[in-house]
Amino acid sequence: MKKITIGNEQLSYIEHGQGDTIVLIHGFCGSVDYWEYILPLLSDKYHVIAVNLRGHGSSTYSGAPFEIEDLANDMNKLLKKLGIEQVYMFGHSLGGYVTLAFAELFGKSLKGFGLIHSTAYSDTDAGKEGRLNAIRKIQDLGIEEFVNGLIPNLFADESLITLPNEVEKAKRIGYGTNGIAAMETQAAMRKRPDRNGVIEQANVPVLLVKGTKDKVVSLDRVASSSSQNVSEVRLDTGHMSMQEAPEELAKAIRSFIPSKTLT
Repeated sequence: MKKITIGNEQLSYIEHGQGDTIVLIHGFCGSVDYWEYILPLLSDKYHVIAVNLRGHGSSTYSGAPFEIEDLANDMNKLLKKLGIEQVYMFGHSLGGYVTLAFAELFGKSLKGFGLIHSTAYSDTDAGKEGRLNAIRKIQDLGIEEFVNGLIPNLFADESLITLPNEVEKAKRIGYGTNGIAAMETQAAMRKRPDRNGVIEQANVPVLLVKGTKDKVVSLDRVASSSSQNVSEVRLDTGHMSMQEAPEELAKAIRSFIPSKTLT
């Protein structure tokens, strides 16, 4: 695990491999450990960086309020400090919101980007109320009790039976989230705007990975776009394909990134 200072925070990240750079951004109450099975399937061909967002994993949280755009700016500053000009960026759930904000703010730094079980839509009224309920639950019961209720909903029903170790692993990862940062992240997600236009107007390839059994982001809530730059992959999983079907997710990412032609 490497660490780098960004403003008042220390962001932790891991990197493996050589080649075109892929940045992987985890979901809410996740960490770089979400990508454990994906990393070796990508790093044989690409330079892969997985980052812990503020207050997640071993990244710090100073207590300052932040927006989704601030998390995107963290990614931009990280890449600048590492001297990397262009990347492919893939964000899972919350990470997808960060990826969309990055595409809007720093589009020239992207060769392509993807949403993995995420959405370009803003929260519905019910969704915004759910965010407030989540904040109250974290505040009243603590992060562990909140995570115990959160994680099972992220997996397909059959995965809860066939992948009990992965479910428990995801819970342990979630327990490591800073509770105050988790509440601030919920508030930031609640305020994020609709970014379907970012996808529609993108001049680089966009990948939308959907889970047919996703109980968090339904198939019709991922994005709305008629752009020829957008491609879609459906996986027979819930919200956690990086743990439920890592080979299939890695194949989708590898197929999305164009192979270099030897001359």
